[in-house]
Amino acid sequence: MQLVSCFLIVFSLYLGLIELPILATNEQLPRWSIETREGSRRIAASSTFRRTTAMRWKQAIRGMRTARKAADDRLRQFERSFEINEGPIKRVDICQLAANQPIEDFYSLGRCVSSRALLLAVCDGHGGSACSRYISAHLMAYVCAAVLDKHVQTEVPVDKRLEWIFSSSDAHLNQENNLSAIEARLHSFHAKFKNMDTKTVKSSLQAAFLALDEDIAQAALPDAKGRVHRARAAIAASGSCASLAHIRSRSLHVANAGDCAAVLGVESASGIVSSLQLSRPHCVENADEVARIKAAHPSSESHVLRGGRLLGELYPLRAFGDVRYKWPLELQKAVLGPLGSPPPPNLLTPPYLTAMPEVFHHKLTKSDRFLIVASDGLWEWFDADTAVRLVRDHSLGALSLQPYEPSPDLTLGEVYEQLKARSYAHLLVRRAGERKRPLDTNSATHLLRHALGGVSGGLSEQYHRLHDQLQLPDGAARSYRDDISIMVVHFDDAYLSQPDDDSSD
Repeated sequence: MQLVSCFLIVFSLYLGLIELPILATNEQLPRWSIETREGSRRIAASSTFRRTTAMRWKQAIRGMRTARKAADDRLRQFERSFEINEGPIKRVDICQLAANQPIEDFYSLGRCVSSRALLLAVCDGHGGSACSRYISAHLMAYVCAAVLDKHVQTEVPVDKRLEWIFSSSDAHLNQENNLSAIEARLHSFHAKFKNMDTKTVKSSLQAAFLALDEDIAQAALPDAKGRVHRARAAIAASGSCASLAHIRSRSLHVANAGDCAAVLGVESASGIVSSLQLSRPHCVENADEVARIKAAHPSSESHVLRGGRLLGELYPLRAFGDVRYKWPLELQKAVLGPLGSPPPPNLLTPPYLTAMPEVFHHKLTKSDRFLIVASDGLWEWFDADTAVRLVRDHSLGALSLQPYEPSPDLTLGEVYEQLKARSYAHLLVRRAGERKRPLDTNSATHLLRHALGGVSGGLSEQYHRLHDQLQLPDGAARSYRDDISIMVVHFDDAYLSQPDDDSSD
C-alpha cells in the first residue's frame, strides 16, 4: 500500500497536479540572515587562505633548510682539523672541494722526526692527477732526507724520518709495484745530499724539489729491455705545482713552484690584521719569471711565451713532471709517443720548465696569527687581504661562541687581557650580526664558503650563490671553477710570546 502511495505522489508531481513548497530566496530572507551567511562564507574562505599560506610557508622554510643543509654537507664533506699543540703550531684546518673528475689537487701534512719540523704541502695538478698525487705522497720524504746536520735532533734512518699526520693521497701512497725502487731513489738522493755544500734550509728545500723531479723523469725512461712503465710515464707526462711550508721552531720557510700561494696573517698593535705574501705565482703576470724564461732561450724563439702560456700551452712556468717541456724531441717520441702524448709545438731548445722552487723565509713573531696555503682555485675568487680578514673574523667569531676557561697558571692581569679580547670579539659579532657569526668551526671551510658564496650580501644571497656552484657535478664544474684545496695553520700566541733563543734559520 505504501509503495502505491509513493507512486501516486511522484506521478502527480510529474503531471503538475501538486507543488512542493519553494525554499526562500535571498530576497525573501531577512537582511540579517543574508549578512550572516555571507560573513560565514568570508570567514571560511579566510581561514582556508591562512591555512594554505601557513602550509606553503612551512614547506618553503623546510625546503630552504634542506637546501642549506645540503650545501653545508657538501662544503664540509672533506674538511679536517688536527690539533698539533707542538712548538708554535696550535691547530691545522683543512678543506677541499673538487671541480675535476677525478680531482687533481692533493695535500699532505706530516712531521720530520729528525728535525721536529712540521711539513705541509698543497699540490695542484694539471693534465691529470697522476703527478700531483705522487708529489703529495713523496715530496715530504725528500725534504726529510735533506735535513741539515745542525738541525738533526734524533738520528733516524732516512726512510723512517717522515711521520705522517694525514694526506689526501693516503689510498695511493704505494702506487708503484716496486716499493724498494722508491726507497732506493730516496737513499740515493740522501747520499748525494750529504756530499753537497748545503748550509741553509732554503738550499736543502731546493735540492729536495729538484731531486724528486729528476727521479720522476728517470723512472719513466725505458728499462734495459726497452720497456716503458706506463704508470711512471703517466706521472712524468702530467704535471703539478706545489707549495710546501716548513716550520721548525720559529723559522718558517715556504718553497713554491707554480701558482699555489702562501699568505701569513699578521696582527698589528692596534688589532688590524694584514697579509704578508710568502710566495709569488710563477706565470706570465710575474715579470721576473718572464725575464728568466726569455733569458734561458735564444731571442729568435719568439714563441716561447705565446698567449700567456709556455709554448702556447702551459700556464704555470714552474712545475713538477711535465717532461713534454723538459725532454728533447727524440726522447719524447720514444717514451711518450706510444702513450699518445705528442710533444708541444716549437720544441727547439728544451728544457723550458723547471721544478726549482722559490723559497721565502720568515721568522715567526708574536704578531703572526696564522698561515694560509692554498691552490690557485681559491685565489681566483679573492685576494690575500680578503682571505686574511675572513680567517681573522672567523677566529673572533669562534672565540665569542666558546665558554671561557682560564688556565690555572695565568696571572690576574693575563686573565684580564684575555677577557678584554673576548669582549671585543663579542662586540664585533653583535655589530656585524649574522655575517660575522661563523657557521663553520673549521676556518678553511669558512674560506671556501665565502669563496663560492661571496663576501657581500646577506646569508640568503650567499646560500643562493653556493647552490649555483655546488649543484654542478664534478667534471662539469671545471668549466666554472678549479679544484680548491686550503690549509690554515693557527699559531700558538703563548709560544710566540716567549723569548726567542734560536738564531738559526
